[in-house]
Amino acid sequence: MGDAARPLAKDWADLGLVALLSAAVFGLAHLAALTNPFVINDDVRQQIFWMQQWQDPELFRGDLLSDYARHYVTWGVKGLYWLASWVVGPITFSKILPGLLFVFLAGCFFKIGEVLWGVRRLAWMAVAVFWLLPFFLDNMSGGLARAFAAPMLALFWLYWLNRSPRGLAVVLLLQALFIPYIFVLAATAALLAWGLSRVGGSSPPPFPVRPAHFSLLALGAGLVVLMNYQFTAAGYGPLVSWAEMTNRPEFASGGRFAILPVPSLFWELISPWEFIAPFREGGLIVGSLGGAILLGLAIYGSLRLDRRALKSRWQPVCYLGLASLLLYLLARLFWLKLFVPDRYLIYTLNLFYCLALAWCWGSAIQLQRWPRLLTVLALILAAGLGAWRLQGVGLYDFAVYRPVYAALAQTPKDALIAGHPNLMDNVMTFGQRRALATFELSQPWSRGYWQRIKSRLDDLFTAYYTDNPEVVRTFAQKHQVAFLVVDERHFTPAFLAGGRFFVPFNDLTFRGHRKKLTEKVVCPFFAPFGELIRTQTQNRSHFALLDPQAFPRQAIGDHLWLIDMRPSFSDHALRPIPQSGEVR
Repeated sequence: MGDAARPLAKDWADLGLVALLSAAVFGLAHLAALTNPFVINDDVRQQIFWMQQWQDPELFRGDLLSDYARHYVTWGVKGLYWLASWVVGPITFSKILPGLLFVFLAGCFFKIGEVLWGVRRLAWMAVAVFWLLPFFLDNMSGGLARAFAAPMLALFWLYWLNRSPRGLAVVLLLQALFIPYIFVLAATAALLAWGLSRVGGSSPPPFPVRPAHFSLLALGAGLVVLMNYQFTAAGYGPLVSWAEMTNRPEFASGGRFAILPVPSLFWELISPWEFIAPFREGGLIVGSLGGAILLGLAIYGSLRLDRRALKSRWQPVCYLGLASLLLYLLARLFWLKLFVPDRYLIYTLNLFYCLALAWCWGSAIQLQRWPRLLTVLALILAAGLGAWRLQGVGLYDFAVYRPVYAALAQTPKDALIAGHPNLMDNVMTFGQRRALATFELSQPWSRGYWQRIKSRLDDLFTAYYTDNPEVVRTFAQKHQVAFLVVDERHFTPAFLAGGRFFVPFNDLTFRGHRKKLTEKVVCPFFAPFGELIRTQTQNRSHFALLDPQAFPRQAIGDHLWLIDMRPSFSDHALRPIPQSGEVR
C-alpha cells in the first residue's frame, strides 16, 4: 500500500480488494437476511412483493394495491428485477442487490478519493469511512429505487472528475430510469456549470458541450415526465399539494407521512451526524461524546490540509452542492412538485461528509506516515467495525407470523384477505395473497389512490371493531373479502390506548431501546384512524369478531385466528373452491 498515485485504470488489484472486503462487510452485516427468508427490509413489502407475479401469474390478479405499487416503481428497477426473476425470486434478489450496490459504491469512493487526492492510502481511508457510516446501507437495504441514489450520484461525480462525457451521458440516462430525482439533481448541476461557464468565463464542464448532449438531457427529462404522467393517468396521482396537506392529520405527527412541520435547512445540514456519531449504538451521552471527538478530529485535520492541490478538482463539488441547495429550496417552494425536498440534499451531503471526513481524519492521524503493517491492520479493523456497526441495518424479522403465512398458503390464490393493516403487509409479501389494505400502501400523498384506499380503511376498521356481526358480514360482501385475520391483542385496552409498540405486541407496555430486526408500529393505527378507533371502542369490551359463535375460527398461532367469510357471500358471488384450496 505505497503512497504513490497511480493511473485509475491500473488500480484493478486495489479495486478487487475493495470489492472483496466490502462484500465481506456486507455479508457479515446482513447475514440474518441472507440466511433467513423472513428477514427483509420493511419497505420491500410495499414495492417488490407484487413482482412474485412474474414467477406465478396467478398471484395478485386484479389487485388495486399491486397495480398501484407497480406504477410507482421506476422502470429501471422493474426491468432489473424482471431480468433477475428468471434466476431468483424478487424477495431474495432484494437481499442480493444491496450487496452488489454496496460493493459498487465502495469502489466509487475509492476511485473518487484516488482522483481527488492522488494518494492510495487516503483513497482507502474513504472506503474505510464508508464502511463505518450506516446511512448508505440503510438506504440500500431492500434493493429499492433509493438504493441506486448514492451509487449513481457517486458515479456521476467520478465521471465528472475524469471528464468523461460518454460516461456522464450513460449515468444520466440510468438515473432517469432508476432514480428520477437524482437525474434532476445531476442534470441541474451539469446545466449550472455549463451556464455559468458561458457567462462567467469559468472552465466548462465535460457535459453538456455538444448539441447531442442537450438532446440526451431532454430525453432523460422526457422519461421522468412520462413516468409521472403514467402514474397520474392510471388514476393514482397526482401528488398532493401543500394546501391539501395543511391541517390534515395524515401529514402531522402520528400520521402516515409525518412531514409537518418541515425541518429547517440547518437541521437538514447537521442531521447526517445522527448516522456518523454513535448515537444509535451508545445512546445520547455516548453519541454526543463520540460525535464531539470525531468532529474535533475532523476540524484539526482540516487545518493541516493542502487545499491548493484540489483547486482544479472542486468543480463537481461546487456545482453538485449548488444544485442540491437550489432544488431543495425549489422543492420546498413548490411542495411535492419536485418530490420530497430533503431527497435533494441527503445523498449529496452524505457523499460530501464521507469524503471530507476521510480526508480530514487521514490528515489528522497522518495516515501517509504510518508503517505498511499498521495501515493494513487499521484497514482490517475498520472492516470489522463496519460489519459490527452495520449489523442488521435496514432489516426487520417477520418470522413471528410464520403460522399465518402457512395457513394462507392453503387458501385460493385469488382470495382477498382482510385484517389489521399492520399485519397485512406481511400477508402480501410472505403469504402471497391479496390484501384489502396494508400499512405500507396506505399512502395519503397519492391523491387519486388515497381516495380509494381511505374508504377501504374506513370500512375495515368499522367492521374490525364493531359489536354487530351483521356489519362484519356486510363488509365482507361489499369488498368480497374471503378471509379475515384477527389478532386478539388488537382489542386490548393497552393496544387501543395508542402508542408505538414492538411487533407482535407480547408486551404492550414495553418502550425500551430499539431492538434490532424488530418492527415498531403505530397503534391502533396512524392518524386520523387511531382516534376514530378509540372513539368507536370507548367504554366497550364486546367485539363481534371475538365471538366464536358468530364467527367460527381457526387458530393460526398464538393470539391469531383465521375466519372464513365466504359463507357471507351470496350464492352467485361465491366462487367454487377446489378441495385442495380449502384451509386445513
